[in-house]
Amino acid sequence: MKSAGVRRSRLGDVPLGKARIQSLSDAVFAFSLALMIYQVKIPVVAPSASRAELLAKVGEMWPAFLGFFGTFLLTGAFWYLQHLTFHFIRHTNHILIWLNLVFLLFVAILPLSLGMLIHFPVESVGHLIYFSDVLALGLMLNWHWYYAVKHNMVDPDLDVALTHRVASRLRILPSACALALPLAIIRTDLSVYAFIWVLLLEPFVERWTRPGKPVPPAA
Repeated sequence: MKSAGVRRSRLGDVPLGKARIQSLSDAVFAFSLALMIYQVKIPVVAPSASRAELLAKVGEMWPAFLGFFGTFLLTGAFWYLQHLTFHFIRHTNHILIWLNLVFLLFVAILPLSLGMLIHFPVESVGHLIYFSDVLALGLMLNWHWYYAVKHNMVDPDLDVALTHRVASRLRILPSACALALPLAIIRTDLSVYAFIWVLLLEPFVERWTRPGKPVPPAA
């Protein structure tokens, strides 16, 4: 029994390649992005409806289209950020793989979360489900990067300042959700606007708070 325990401990420490988790991630992201369009329903009108009636029905679809476009781009941002972290990660282990599997779980839920937001645009429940899913994605991605850095899975030549910049990028989306979630309960109409404003302002805040280049010593 003791020797079996040692073998299991050593097996958990075996470095694993990152190619397969990246391939799985691309597949899950692709399916999630494709399924989102099905949350935009074609309007039901009579075959004899006039052009004005049809255009009016299409006009009523703009919130659904806006939600689709926004979530599509948001999902693409998560794909880019995960891809960015894996650029610096040399290898994985069983814990990092499971962290990414849980991350992909919330990626797969995104079409459902979008559907709740589209079908219940003025209800706090729809907003809470949507932003909770996005918050979970952001937290899992941050945990994934923190774990990789802490356990020396990243490129040893990676600059410390660049490591902090990656971490700063990963904090943007969870920060936006942290503001949008309470507003979803108080004022559902403000939750989306708050989320967007944080995304727009954060790059400027990051630039202002970024430490300047060190001044070289005088000769």
